[in-house]
Amino acid sequence: MCSCPSFEKTLHYVSPAHGGWGVIRVAATMPESYMLFVAPFACGRHGALGGILHNVKNQVSYLFIDESDIVSGNYEHLVPDAVEELLQSLPKRPKVMMIFVSCLDDLLGTDHDALNAELSALCPDIRFVTCHMNPFKQDTKIPPMVGLQRSLFSILEKSADRKKQINMVGNNASVSSGCELFSLLGAQGWKINHIGTAETLDEFLGFSSSRLNLVLSPSASLSSRIMDEKLGIPFLNAYPTYDIDEIEETYREIERRLGISLGDFSGYKNRAASAIKNAAETIGSYPVVIDYQAVRKPFTLANVLFDAGFNVKMVAVDAVPEFEKVACEKILSKIPGLMIIDALHHDSVKFEHVDEECLSIGFSVGYLTKSKHVVDLMEDETLYGFYGIERLMEMLVDAYEHENSADDLIIKAGIVV
Repeated sequence: MCSCPSFEKTLHYVSPAHGGWGVIRVAATMPESYMLFVAPFACGRHGALGGILHNVKNQVSYLFIDESDIVSGNYEHLVPDAVEELLQSLPKRPKVMMIFVSCLDDLLGTDHDALNAELSALCPDIRFVTCHMNPFKQDTKIPPMVGLQRSLFSILEKSADRKKQINMVGNNASVSSGCELFSLLGAQGWKINHIGTAETLDEFLGFSSSRLNLVLSPSASLSSRIMDEKLGIPFLNAYPTYDIDEIEETYREIERRLGISLGDFSGYKNRAASAIKNAAETIGSYPVVIDYQAVRKPFTLANVLFDAGFNVKMVAVDAVPEFEKVACEKILSKIPGLMIIDALHHDSVKFEHVDEECLSIGFSVGYLTKSKHVVDLMEDETLYGFYGIERLMEMLVDAYEHENSADDLIIKAGIVV
């Protein structure tokens, strides 16, 4: 019987630390693209503020609709005229235009295939993609970010050509070039692609010639399956982890999938082990709390830290995903009294452990605890492989040795509630 906690479905507490990569910021990674938001004005506020904070406001415009547009059935007929007007005002014609619709559209049942066909006939040089900003589907099989990943990669077309390259998908921020996987693959003549580093649409379209999709986030699970079926690109679930054995296992599987050898990476492995040991000696028994928004595998990280001698006190999550259940059970067998909290439960607003000394890995736990030592990390950004372990340990030591404020880090991260 699984000993992992099961959280009740209840009202969500959305703290100022919740969020980060909204749909506009993610969609803006598509090269040579532009976004048109079609929604009531209140729905556009959140995205507009996020666009300003993340310097992508010049990639998005808004077509605000009101009650009369909805009742009259004139809603979707406004879009082609708006697109024509928008294109006349833009300094550069985009090659991709994403038409974003809000939750309201899910209730209206707009025929987007017909609308995109009309738009394509109007502007044959532009690829039109429908995207949804529908947070009410967060608990469904296709939550907003999963749907958005599907939309972004839907423009790829099947290629008969297969190049020596792989795609990293699902991670919003590209992995740092300091990660050893780039040099290990590069030494064998292989290239790693990511949507965030593609400078042109043609470069992005070239991703269809890749031989493997390395899936770094559950948000890309659906799109990777679709690319496997329609484009013939197999995928490997390889979420960021700070477990040395798991990293080695992933690298061996990459070797098997590609039919190559990555060579000797024991040096990287040894450096990662030394980094963990040194960080544990520096931080000692100081309490550590882990946030699910900081790392995708918080229970795996908890095991790594505990085994190295860290004093792991709490893990904050919104659920225990299937790929983390084994790690969850392991850490509970090691620390039966480990505090596991639902970061989104409405009782979180009454968090009882405020101002207790702790090193907080992530903004949510940093905000809840009011910790003065917060690790500035969200969704494993830029971290992967043995490099990711070294860099994370550096970040832990830096946060431990220097005081900071979760509130200041939240502002720096550009989070919009």
